[in-house]
Amino acid sequence: MLRQVTISVVVGTFLIGMYYVVAASYVPPEQQNVLASKLEQYRTGLSFDVLMSLDEAERTALIHGMPSDTVRLLMQEARLHPSFLVETVDDIRQQTKSDARFAKLAQLTALKGYEASGTAILVQSADKAFLRLENMNITPGIDQRVFLTKDGSASSGVDLGSLKATRGSHNYDATGVDTEMYNVVIVYSRSVDEYYAHARFLKSD
Repeated sequence: MLRQVTISVVVGTFLIGMYYVVAASYVPPEQQNVLASKLEQYRTGLSFDVLMSLDEAERTALIHGMPSDTVRLLMQEARLHPSFLVETVDDIRQQTKSDARFAKLAQLTALKGYEASGTAILVQSADKAFLRLENMNITPGIDQRVFLTKDGSASSGVDLGSLKATRGSHNYDATGVDTEMYNVVIVYSRSVDEYYAHARFLKSD
């Protein structure tokens, strides 16, 4: 009897938790229809999927010309499209044909009410350097990119490329970047001018 009660409590707790996860990411059909209508009005034949299929430069130009309420709806829709990728430290070792050493670690922190977690790691291997984002989870967005910056501003940063996924672990080549000077990691989108997360590496004494 006690076991049945315990199982019922565990299952009930799980279902409640799943309800809040689904509810937090749920977008009413009416809102999706509003977005579809606004995109069609902005440009005939334009939809969220079509917009995402364009190259980043063209997509950015289109988004910059959109009304703010349309951009807001786009960002809400983007939250419904998480992605997952796992790259390992062994991938770095295989690429460099050498051992890999963790040089610095910092926690990834969310910005502006977004969600973000995980660890940013500077990895040295042979004559190459990598930024590794490990066990990370970040709010999905549009054209999110990874930067190493001087002060947390993308304008002062070195662009390491597109965020490979919103969940998982992945490596970014940072060879040639002075990580003593560029010691702040940011995830940023030029398309919507939004900062999603950052991590600051301590400078060496």
